[in-house]
Amino acid sequence: MPLELHPLQEADLGAAVEVMWQSFKPDIMGCIWPRGFTQAARDYTIAKGLESWRKSPEKIKKMKVIDTDLPDDDPLKKIVGYSDWYFYPKQRTEEELKEKEGDGGDDDLPPDCDKEMLREFGGQLDAAKREYIGGRPYIELHILVTHPKHHRRGVGAMQLRWGFEQAEKLGLPVYLESSPIGKPLYAREGFEALGVLPFDARKFGFEKELQHTLMLRPVKGKVDVPFTMATAQDVAKHWAESRVSHDLKNMKTE
Repeated sequence: MPLELHPLQEADLGAAVEVMWQSFKPDIMGCIWPRGFTQAARDYTIAKGLESWRKSPEKIKKMKVIDTDLPDDDPLKKIVGYSDWYFYPKQRTEEELKEKEGDGGDDDLPPDCDKEMLREFGGQLDAAKREYIGGRPYIELHILVTHPKHHRRGVGAMQLRWGFEQAEKLGLPVYLESSPIGKPLYAREGFEALGVLPFDARKFGFEKELQHTLMLRPVKGKVDVPFTMATAQDVAKHWAESRVSHDLKNMKTE
């Protein structure tokens, strides 16, 4: 079989980002960059990804699926799928959670993006993890993409199997926020829907709602009791409160 799973290397990151763009272009990345994924945006994404990876190699694990039948001069280095996993094997403190949710302001946003959209979407993602996960130990599947030309070949499932093996070794659940296109795969692979993100991309001129479902793959097939079934209203409320707190903090420092 020509598909092989390997750890991603630093030199692969540019190709992996291109696979991610091709996969999410009709979806969330097309909403973030409605005028296209410019070279400046691409360079930023690669640089930030590399920076965080080097800072926390024990926490961030990146995997790739390659097709060995592709030519050696393939511009994407034979990469047909890519995944990004965040490991949180220990309980985190309130201070650690706040640091993770820290907002660097406009200077920390990618170039050429829809800043208002990204602030709202990113804020709601943070709020959702607060409501559903809190400081509990878990693994987050941050990114899972397959190049559109290689759908229905088991590329996504191959990467999920690797993540599930790590989760079972550590005795941890796996959490993710699924786009509409990924939800059926995750449901087949044992993820259970916890709720939905109160985000509507149509508010920002996108043609689709892009409803994201918050999903958890329990440990040994059982829902861990501490993971509460927060509602979309709970997430929206926490997000709104966090934005007010952030705005007040900025006012005090100005």
